[in-house]
Amino acid sequence: MIETSESGAVLTGDPREIQVTVDYLPAAEPFHHRYTPETTAETVRDAAMKFFGVQDRTERDTYHYFLEIHGTRITDTSQPISNFLEHGHELHFHLVEQITPGSS
Repeated sequence: MIETSESGAVLTGDPREIQVTVDYLPAAEPFHHRYTPETTAETVRDAAMKFFGVQDRTERDTYHYFLEIHGTRITDTSQPISNFLEHGHELHFHLVEQITPGSS
């Protein structure tokens, strides 16, 4: 029997793992991956950014990407993702782009 989560994701591997979903508004599909509870939010942010083909950068303006959960921006990305679990073994983040205008 194949075990699935409430969202339909297939559950395999370590039962402690957390199913992480990250969506990014311009993307057609979300990023999905399983992580151990000790994984940092920065690791998830980096993997999601690679998946979506974006990166923090400074051109004329500065572009920085943040993870958000339940409307709250995660500023301390050194925290383990288990800190954001409310119940169960699933997390849903949003990758949000912040553009800071450069000087003219």
